[in-house]
Amino acid sequence: MSAEVQRYPLDSKFKAMPKPHQKRILFLDFDGVLHPPRAIAGAKPPQTPAQIRAGWPQTFEHLPVLVRLLAAYENVGVVVSSSWRQFLKEAELAELLESIRPWFAGAIRHGARDEAIREYVSEHAIEDFAVLDDVAKFFPGSWPQLILCNPALGISDLAVQRRLKDWLCQD
Repeated sequence: MSAEVQRYPLDSKFKAMPKPHQKRILFLDFDGVLHPPRAIAGAKPPQTPAQIRAGWPQTFEHLPVLVRLLAAYENVGVVVSSSWRQFLKEAELAELLESIRPWFAGAIRHGARDEAIREYVSEHAIEDFAVLDDVAKFFPGSWPQLILCNPALGISDLAVQRRLKDWLCQD
């Protein structure tokens, strides 16, 4: 990776989409998945990516785990399903997730997480997806695609990594 960080335009025209080769989608929550909720304690929106990194340095502490797991899977796109999508623009989300830029495919719309994911799957004709989240109640009914994290451990939990790796290895 280049030492220079890719900056995304912060205007409303930025719209990430799954790339044609990204046939599988991983819907990604942040709090309780990429860092424990305590890592961002006290933060109140709006915050810029620079303010988040400076004020809450433990946010995204587990992102390198996700980078390592995704490394061999170019056909996977990552779509933000975190509530952060409600107060950050897609360009700002992309900036925070710079280390997974090749996989970044945008964010779901505002609203109920389960409904927004279903809408995204339908709109983009996604046939294979997984959901990394720490809150089961956001997914009423049957969600076999849900990989539920312990919020204190998130994706650093080896059991979660095994489940994600199992999904990634499927064809």
